[in-house]
Amino acid sequence: MFEEQQLPQVYALLARVARAIVVTMGSQCEVVVHDLRTPEQSVVAMSGNLTGRVVGAPAPDPEMLPGNLDVFQDDILREHTRTSAGRQLVSSTVWVRNTQGQIVGAICINMDFSDLLRARDLLNQVLSGQETELAANPGFETFATSPEEFVEIALRGAVQKVGKAVHHLNRQDKIAIIRELELAGVFRFQHAMEIVMQELGVSRASIYVYLKDIRQE
Repeated sequence: MFEEQQLPQVYALLARVARAIVVTMGSQCEVVVHDLRTPEQSVVAMSGNLTGRVVGAPAPDPEMLPGNLDVFQDDILREHTRTSAGRQLVSSTVWVRNTQGQIVGAICINMDFSDLLRARDLLNQVLSGQETELAANPGFETFATSPEEFVEIALRGAVQKVGKAVHHLNRQDKIAIIRELELAGVFRFQHAMEIVMQELGVSRASIYVYLKDIRQE
């Protein structure tokens, strides 16, 4: 756990660690350092390039917004994830906490095992025809490269929770989706309102009414 004034030095050290990991592991590895106090531009350092992000990119998904971080008690190890381009990765996240125990940052390691998986798939087909773990469990889409893509990922996740196609959503479904986005803090991102209006087919005035009711709950 670190004092607030120590965090710049912590992130500088993690940037060096990130570079060392990628140099050691090679081009199939990407390591990203996040300052999660500023989720709109949380990426403060990165080495490797599997997800197309650069320094200044937003938090990768709604789970890493400040209001959602309290649920994490432990680091996340060997999680199956997928980029918006469909690239399947194995990811681990180690949290940075302040002296109050709150998560304020993270170092995330992403690995692309596709070459090894292709070789394994071939052997499996020849020997037993078993399906690969990642084919059976492709994971969820994450790794936003811009605020707009972040909003789109969050919106798709909220729609999936409702369990209906967008063109089948009723008014209550749309309110539930907007509530999910509001609680996650998505409307703080640039162009969030416009993206939600277009995808859900609702007016700006309707969203404001829904948000007013939600905030008064």
